[in-house]
Amino acid sequence: MLLKYAKTIINEEAIALGRLAGTINSSFVKAVDTISSVKGNIIITGVGKSGFIAKKIASTMNSIGAPSSFMHPTEASHGDLGFISKKDVLIILSKSGKSKELIDLTNYAIHKKIPIIFISCNLNCKLARNSSCNLILPIIDEAGDNKLAPTTSTTMMLALGDALALCISKKKNFSVKDFGKLHPGGNIGAKFIKINEVMHKFPKIPLSDKSTNMKNIILKMSQKGFGCVGIINHNKNLVGIITDGDLRRNMRNKILEKKAEDVMVKNPKTILKSKYLKEALEVFNKEKITVLFVLEKSSSRKPIGIIHLHDCLSIN
Repeated sequence: MLLKYAKTIINEEAIALGRLAGTINSSFVKAVDTISSVKGNIIITGVGKSGFIAKKIASTMNSIGAPSSFMHPTEASHGDLGFISKKDVLIILSKSGKSKELIDLTNYAIHKKIPIIFISCNLNCKLARNSSCNLILPIIDEAGDNKLAPTTSTTMMLALGDALALCISKKKNFSVKDFGKLHPGGNIGAKFIKINEVMHKFPKIPLSDKSTNMKNIILKMSQKGFGCVGIINHNKNLVGIITDGDLRRNMRNKILEKKAEDVMVKNPKTILKSKYLKEALEVFNKEKITVLFVLEKSSSRKPIGIIHLHDCLSIN
């Protein structure tokens, strides 16, 4: 019974989002243009559940490089109005449009000629009349049996805030690189670390000439601790690799009497130093390998570093 009820609630909110998508019009484009062109901060406010949604929208805006701050309307009435400047834009969230706590903040924005974007279900209210741009949500019952708890209305507000943020991001050509700069920590940050920031450099790179005898190859493999040795030619170009697996597979074939070029696997996988750590992980998973030699550029075969799977896992 509870599972059915839960699915009903989710379906009701999904329907509300579909209705919301159908209401997006030129007012939304105006809101995106207004926010994108602001020279100051994006001030977002709301009361009650709308306030919590406002906080999340402000956080999302910051994530895409649009400086934002949540301002509680009560705190605004007790001195925080001093934070707002003429260069800012104000976004107000209120389902009913009748929250008295928002009056002081709105009046201050009007006095300072600060553009106001109003998100609500009510177009026929003073807040809507005083706003530069109104984004009106469709009037839909809240989810559940009693239709009282803020559910579909807050879900629509949240989705509309996400749509605003991502459209602003698109309008400003906010890149993956830009996103990475703003998220240096956690799992997200780890995805944007570049190979050259974590790779092992000389003299730690295990490299030997292709004419090296296998006794010395085994010794170097043991000393360097990467489970492999990269094989280079007389031009210092990478031409092969010998792994500890290759040693085991050739152990019965008088391996100690051979040279590196007799045992090596040709054309080992490599990665450019400008690539991201997440791209190295993708290669490791796809190719079922544990090491990659790092190159300066695609036109060169001279190794400048090495990265191990453990380097990626330790950061993630």
